[in-house]
Amino acid sequence: MKTGICFRNNREKFCKDETGAVMVIAAFALVLFLMVASLVTELGLRYYQKSRLQNALDSAALASVTSLPDKARAKEVALDYMEKNGFSTDNAVVEFPQEGVVRVRDSHEYQSLFSGLFSRGNMQIASHAAAKFIQKNMAIDFDYLMFHGASTTFKLNGDVREVAGAIFANGNIQVSLNDAAIVDAIVSGGKVVFNNSMQRPSVTEYATKQDMPDWDEMIMSIAPVAEEEMFTDPHPHLTPDSGYSYAYEGNTNLQPIPALPDGSVICRGSLSTGYNNLTVLNVRGNLYVQGDFRPQCPVYVLGDLYVGGEFSPAWGMPVYVNGNAYVGGSASFSANTTVGGELYTGGNLSLNNGGAFYTFGKIHCMGNMNSTTAWGARVTVNGSTFVYGKLTLGGGGQNILKGDVYVWGKNCTSATETCLINGYMNLHGNVWCGRGIVAFGGNGDCVIHGFVYAGGSVETRSGGDISLNGCMIAEGNIHIGGASHTYNDDGATLSLYSRNGNIILGSQGSALKMWGIVYAPKGDISISTNGLRVYGSLVANTITCNIGSGFYIGKNDRTLPFSKRMRSAVLVE
Repeated sequence: MKTGICFRNNREKFCKDETGAVMVIAAFALVLFLMVASLVTELGLRYYQKSRLQNALDSAALASVTSLPDKARAKEVALDYMEKNGFSTDNAVVEFPQEGVVRVRDSHEYQSLFSGLFSRGNMQIASHAAAKFIQKNMAIDFDYLMFHGASTTFKLNGDVREVAGAIFANGNIQVSLNDAAIVDAIVSGGKVVFNNSMQRPSVTEYATKQDMPDWDEMIMSIAPVAEEEMFTDPHPHLTPDSGYSYAYEGNTNLQPIPALPDGSVICRGSLSTGYNNLTVLNVRGNLYVQGDFRPQCPVYVLGDLYVGGEFSPAWGMPVYVNGNAYVGGSASFSANTTVGGELYTGGNLSLNNGGAFYTFGKIHCMGNMNSTTAWGARVTVNGSTFVYGKLTLGGGGQNILKGDVYVWGKNCTSATETCLINGYMNLHGNVWCGRGIVAFGGNGDCVIHGFVYAGGSVETRSGGDISLNGCMIAEGNIHIGGASHTYNDDGATLSLYSRNGNIILGSQGSALKMWGIVYAPKGDISISTNGLRVYGSLVANTITCNIGSGFYIGKNDRTLPFSKRMRSAVLVE
């Protein structure tokens, strides 16, 4: 078939034959296409080779920085990782531009696929990577100030003053704050809806879902721990020894009260005395009473006191024991009482007189321990306090517990008030309660310097300020309520952790201020208090906001007692 172009003038018709022109044009087009395709392929190969080299350099830098400050070892690790990624180390350079930083540089040649077409042989690529260690705290450096883990809608409402950081929720976020509220950033796994005219923060919608952070092991590493064996009788086979200077057979009533020279006294029955507020039963050794001991006069024992049954001095009769006091049954005191060593009671321990002073070296109570909440009673325990049953400790005076407090809660259910610490209380140690409710507050200020663990729930109640420096941990709910709660500003921290329940921040008194975290991974954090200031993060399955006036949440800058700093290598170049 022939192709051509014809034209005509007024006289003649002319035709030009163009057979083969299309073939020439097609040939040129094919050459051009092949050149473009080869160029694209060459660039793709270069990108691939460059990516391989960069990945090798990145892994080498990150791996080698773990060996610092041993620079020789760091260099050895870097070169080893280059070889493991398939690169020769002939041109590799490992350097340390500054303290704690490793930089790895390398250049690499590869064979071009179209070297003849582009008049080139080998192609060369070069790159570098640098890494260093950073210290990151697992709780303090958390990315969000409020974390709502559930996929339900997070309703952010109330009188918020400022959220000086980011908020995250796996579901939608509905914002109904006051118009003057300031929020730095909102990140949502769904949509963010504003129902007000507040200044819009930075908003990220449909973000990647995030799992609840797992801080359990980290926090529980500082939790008080107790076992039931710790509450058992430390003197299960108490028997009198020999060498008593004075012995009374059977039940004895000392009336009049004898003057006893130096030596120990044994009564192989119950012992009582006549009423005498002036004459003292003065034992200048050990006193052993096989049955009950019911003195109606002051008692002074220079050594140890052993009572096989009940010990119940008459009202207003003081007791002084320089050593240990062992009571097989219950003990009841109603006047100034001092036990220099350990006080053990196989039954209940009652401190009945609100005007008395009670001082013990250590307490081991196998029943319930109760001190009056009236007047100005003062209880001082210089060592640990073990209560196998329930503990109710109060008084208008300044109670001081210098050791740890352990309450097992025998025969108590989760709905029973097991450990009630009222009044003006200064707790220097930790508080551990196996079950029931641990309650603080009531009649005066309570200061807790240690940590609190409750196998049940924890509550703070009205009546006085509660200052807790440490961590409050509960298997159940934590309820911060009552009239007023203040926390030390002088470097102290307070963190709340409900392992299986909810946390309620509902103080209705003075402003609640805390540095730390509030953490309820399986429950809800409910905010319904005025003047709440949190320097840290609220992290929970859900967060319910009924926020009162003046709510502020910002970054924590204080060291938490359970915080673990982790070294992690990061790329800096």
